[in-house]
Amino acid sequence: MGEILDFAEAVWIGQADTYAHHPLSLPYGTDQVAESTWFHKFFSNTVIRETSEGLVMVDPSGFLGPEIKFEAVRAVTGQRLNTAIFTHGHVDHCFGVPIYAREAREKGWPPPRAIAHEAMPARFDRYRESRGYNEAINVRQFQGGAGPIHFPDDFYYPDVVYKDRLTIRVGGVTVLLHHARGETDDHTWVFFPDTRVLCTGDLIFWCVPNAGNPQKFQRYCKDWALALREMAALEPEVLLPGHGWPVMGADRVRQVLEDNAALLESIHEQTMTLMNQGASLDTVIHSVKVSEDLLAKPYLHPVYDEPEFIVRNIWRLYGGWYDGTPSHLKPAPEKVQAEEIARLAGGADKLAARALELAKAGDFRLACHLADWACLAAPGDPALARDMAGVYQDRARVETSTMAMGVFMAAARDLEAADRGPDETPTASVVLAQDERGRERQ
Repeated sequence: MGEILDFAEAVWIGQADTYAHHPLSLPYGTDQVAESTWFHKFFSNTVIRETSEGLVMVDPSGFLGPEIKFEAVRAVTGQRLNTAIFTHGHVDHCFGVPIYAREAREKGWPPPRAIAHEAMPARFDRYRESRGYNEAINVRQFQGGAGPIHFPDDFYYPDVVYKDRLTIRVGGVTVLLHHARGETDDHTWVFFPDTRVLCTGDLIFWCVPNAGNPQKFQRYCKDWALALREMAALEPEVLLPGHGWPVMGADRVRQVLEDNAALLESIHEQTMTLMNQGASLDTVIHSVKVSEDLLAKPYLHPVYDEPEFIVRNIWRLYGGWYDGTPSHLKPAPEKVQAEEIARLAGGADKLAARALELAKAGDFRLACHLADWACLAAPGDPALARDMAGVYQDRARVETSTMAMGVFMAAARDLEAADRGPDETPTASVVLAQDERGRERQ
């Protein structure tokens, strides 16, 4: 086995774990995983399949580092790119084709084609309309508020789109494309019957499924689980995910697919039961529980997304934005609320002091409420802001998911900026911070 397959085995048997080796992070590299098939592990992954008429590639590149991906492909094969399949329209998956198109022009080859689900062009249009927002949220999610970050507005629209299913043949190789709403509304999973290779895109992530991302577009928990069950029914023998590592062998592949489906089904069923009883969002969030046995699986740790956020996404899909608390329907401005709470408490300093006490005791949920109120009630107090930044720093250190850690790191940076100025805020990678923390705890 090569380095990537060796590391996948180490994670599977517990010699390494995703708390110290995030699915998005190192090691990177390329391994052959089946006949004429290579897997390139990177921030997002690429699958390379040789045929007699050129390559079929699943997710050729993200918008960052397409040249790196190109060189990795050319290190294992010189075949032209015949067909690129985009599993979905997230910008870490649907780039790279222009490099191969340029190569084809230079060498006199036929141009490559790109295939995707029919919803992808609308996603690209939406990204153009909301580019500034996407830059802001990705700075929080991946850099803990330390910007800037570039979000693209130049997309390669697919040459061929399909609705539900599509079968193509390239150089004697049959490729099955299936649409599934899951992490996105435009998701495609891919199956190669001759090698039993399944390319899941982000429907498998080597962590709690990314079905709840708090800052991004709607996810589809129930549909996601159904797709995983459909994949398992095909009895694949190799699973190549959009992030993380290959899963080798029919038994392991089935286990990963079924466990991911079971987690999503449990969250969906519990959430819908409570919603159908008329429960408020607050009640639902704090009532839904996930099996600790599932979360202990090496491929289901909550290191990127987490179950609580999935609950909120299900609520958003079925229940809209009203959360069941009457005062939240038409609320007073948060600053006005904070000023009144501070007056009742005897001052913002009292709120800040209690926030520090609660944080020290490990009650970060309540501590952060008080920290927010204190800062809103006393916006001109840099010492108070610095102390409350410490509350958010401490909370970030105990969070397991990239989503939560990034938001809380960003909150701390915003408060620190009130004291020292934004230009002094260092850059950061949330994922690297997670890895470093995980290794320190080993």
